[in-house]
Amino acid sequence: MTARRTTKAAPAAAKSALPKGAVRQSVAHVPVVMGGFNLAQEARMDYNFSEVLKDRKDIPRGSGEAIVSALTRNHPQISRIVRAAVRMNGIAARPGDLTSTMVIGKGMTPVCRDEDLMRLFRRWAKRAGADGLGDLRFVQEQAWREYFNMGECFGYLRLRNAHKGVPLPVGFQVQVLPTEMVPVELPFLSSQTVRGGQVFDNRGEATHYYVYKTHPGDRSDLIAASSKEVVKVSANVILHVMRQLEPGAVRGESALMRSLVEIHDLKKFMAAELVRKVLSANIAYWVQIPDLTEEEKERLADVFYDPTTGKYVDSESNEVEPPKGHTVDVPKDGSVVTLPPGAEIKQTAPAEMGNSFGPFLRQVGLQLAMSLNIPYEYLMMDKAGLQDRIYKGISQEFERQVDMWRADFAAMFLVPIWNTFVRLAVAEGKWTPPKGTTLDDWLDVDWVGQPFPNLHRAQEVASWKEEVDAGFCTKSDIIRRQGDDPERVRRERLSDLIADIEAGLSDVPFAWSDEDIKERLGWSAARIAARKPPEPAAPAPLFAKR
Repeated sequence: MTARRTTKAAPAAAKSALPKGAVRQSVAHVPVVMGGFNLAQEARMDYNFSEVLKDRKDIPRGSGEAIVSALTRNHPQISRIVRAAVRMNGIAARPGDLTSTMVIGKGMTPVCRDEDLMRLFRRWAKRAGADGLGDLRFVQEQAWREYFNMGECFGYLRLRNAHKGVPLPVGFQVQVLPTEMVPVELPFLSSQTVRGGQVFDNRGEATHYYVYKTHPGDRSDLIAASSKEVVKVSANVILHVMRQLEPGAVRGESALMRSLVEIHDLKKFMAAELVRKVLSANIAYWVQIPDLTEEEKERLADVFYDPTTGKYVDSESNEVEPPKGHTVDVPKDGSVVTLPPGAEIKQTAPAEMGNSFGPFLRQVGLQLAMSLNIPYEYLMMDKAGLQDRIYKGISQEFERQVDMWRADFAAMFLVPIWNTFVRLAVAEGKWTPPKGTTLDDWLDVDWVGQPFPNLHRAQEVASWKEEVDAGFCTKSDIIRRQGDDPERVRRERLSDLIADIEAGLSDVPFAWSDEDIKERLGWSAARIAARKPPEPAAPAPLFAKR
């Protein structure tokens, strides 16, 4: 007979005493302290790396430190090293120059169908820089270089109605701040909500930024630089563009960080090779004079110099000829020098590098390209022996990476700028949403950039036509690939056609109705009735006559 197990019923939960409308904290967010329990489990045999690597001291081991503290603590040192490398090393500066050309180029533009709003935006973009040094394209390039090289940049939306006494089309400008302008540590603040110079709320969103009033490394104003005053700025006017390579990071990580050591070593190697070439180019000779014979040594042993008379004498005070030294005059171009008997000429001959310099440079360049996600052919400008089809494949692969960069940069920097522009334009009465639309319909637009350069333009255009004719894509898709807005292209084509018709360079299209002609060209009914429509082209014969 088996014993019957009984379970004691759990007591009924007490009725909640919370007031109506209150929110109960989720059980998933209740902190639980696990310090008193030993939860360490023994690793599986095939995953027990501590046992496998116990005799290996050359393999780096991570510290397990969180990305927030690790990156924040080392951020100032990384920034200084990267800035020195970018300023003084052409190889370190090349990735930023290349990516700014590919990603920004002539500037990314918004896709908007309202011509009045775009006309106002183009006027504002010409003076978008708060420093007064360039337009919005220049601001984009500045922000991208700082973002790529340093891992982050800050855009300050300066609300102002005029700049240098000139009224602005819309009352704000964009100022790009370097990463050093936001301190990573604030000793006078110990709050847990302040991390990396940012104030976070309970949801983990940044609400404010601490910004230096002057650059902390500015030596032109020692008083301001030494005081290092900071101001608390709302996150509504600060755009934080950062490379968050790991979840939880609050400060950006430079794209060059993984390749800084290789770039430095490559620079040292090339400097040593340059010294070698300089020594080889500076041809130097020396003359090896033979030793004196025994007879000459015996004769010179009996020759003395008399300082009273200024002459050479022998041991018997007889005047003798002074000894002749072996000298060689410096030869001139095209001259012949007579050497003493038995003399030999030798030349410096430093060891040559041989054929290993090129392959070595290529291997280092490949490591840099892999760490930066940039093709070697683009990074090192080495396209020797590269076939056009292979180059096209490399270009398409790199284009996908550039599209990812553009999407990230637009979401963090360009879209907030556009939204601020539209809201201020409406608030200042500079623009009103068209009838049937709201303000939200004109926010968060897409941004397009320049297309990648084509290797064979005629082949590319022919392939686009085949895709459209086969129904694989539309004309609008092709226009978007070229970094343009299909609606803008259609408006421009219609505008050009109307201008050509008015100038007498083109006929009115056969498909246009009388209403279309009256609306687009403004013709009267009599002129429309008097015009002679173009006759349609005759169909081609089915069989050609022989």
